[in-house]
Amino acid sequence: MLLYDNKSYLWLLLHRRGSVFWRCDSMLGGLLVALAGALVHYLREDQEVDIGIAHHYGLQALGVGVTWAIVFRTQLAWHRYWEAVTQLHFYYSKFVDVFSQFAAFAEVSLKGAQEDAAKTERIQRKQRRLKANFALLSALAADRLTLGDNQRMEDTRARRAQTRTSMRIQKESQGFQQPAFAEADKVDRDDKKDTRYKIFQLPSSRQMRLLESSQDAVSTVMYWIIWDLADAMKDLSIAPPIQSRMYQELSNGMLGFNNCVKVADVPFPLPFAQLLGILLAAFSCLMPVYVVIFTQSPIVSPIVCFFLFESLWCLNEVAKELENPFGQDVNDISVNDFHVRFVDTLMSLSSPKQQAVLHHPSLGLPDPDAAPDASAALEVALDLTDDPKEPDVEVPTTKLQL
Repeated sequence: MLLYDNKSYLWLLLHRRGSVFWRCDSMLGGLLVALAGALVHYLREDQEVDIGIAHHYGLQALGVGVTWAIVFRTQLAWHRYWEAVTQLHFYYSKFVDVFSQFAAFAEVSLKGAQEDAAKTERIQRKQRRLKANFALLSALAADRLTLGDNQRMEDTRARRAQTRTSMRIQKESQGFQQPAFAEADKVDRDDKKDTRYKIFQLPSSRQMRLLESSQDAVSTVMYWIIWDLADAMKDLSIAPPIQSRMYQELSNGMLGFNNCVKVADVPFPLPFAQLLGILLAAFSCLMPVYVVIFTQSPIVSPIVCFFLFESLWCLNEVAKELENPFGQDVNDISVNDFHVRFVDTLMSLSSPKQQAVLHHPSLGLPDPDAAPDASAALEVALDLTDDPKEPDVEVPTTKLQL
């Protein structure tokens, strides 16, 4: 997905990366049509070839039909693209909600279970497992969308149409294809060519065997998360009706993910795409003849042919770009970037410094019983100040209770 400044008019016109106008196939097609227009004008004027077309109604009728079909396809393609972005934001926001709720429930429960070492260990273990499993779930979900049925057809350059049944059988015969994982602390964030999925912990051998035997790796990891949440219920000092909110948000998140899978797997209808291709080819072949009759100019005719062809051809190419929003193309949605941002959020929510701040009763609020510089001293002790230099606040001798 490319971000750009739409107010920079000249730069926008000349930008080539991600453009459908400046692509070689588009320019070649436009030049061929323009050359055909110049040839028709030469035959008509210099060779006195009688074309025999008395009225332009035929091309007008064909042009209206082709234009309407292309605009209709582009509108549907934009709806698919926007739905994919919306559902992607939706399901990642729901996963963040679930993890943040569990993190808050767990920290509050730990605060009241300081004397119960066994309970504290169980809650902390669940925190680590859920953090790792949420990152793994996001990585597998991103890989599933990137390698949807539409993208697989595009990658293999299949010359014939296939049914979903044949695609499923082919995928099952290949078995589980593990995505490229990398531990979060070993990833170079400045390396733009590194497309590995960042996670906190590589799957164990037992987890890999379960994923390899599963037909749906995303649902398998989701089951692990639900099991951990259910197993931790007895140790959380939060009312069960409040905890049930986590399961509801998980369900909503998976609904958003499956809506994205719908876009990744279900293509634009083949009959419509085929018919539109035939009409566009016919219109492109007849266009030079009618343009020459209308303009009767050796200069204007090729120019009009070029831009008229480019307008319809490129609009159809835009629709094809938008119809399959998941993949590795430059105009596709950067699913890996969504995953990286999600993992960063998990790291932020589970930061020990953040929990230490939240456990302090007066940080950020006026506390008349505390020392005047207690809050500032706590920030210094936790290294939360924005200034990397030595702070001006002197740490008081009052002992801080976290």
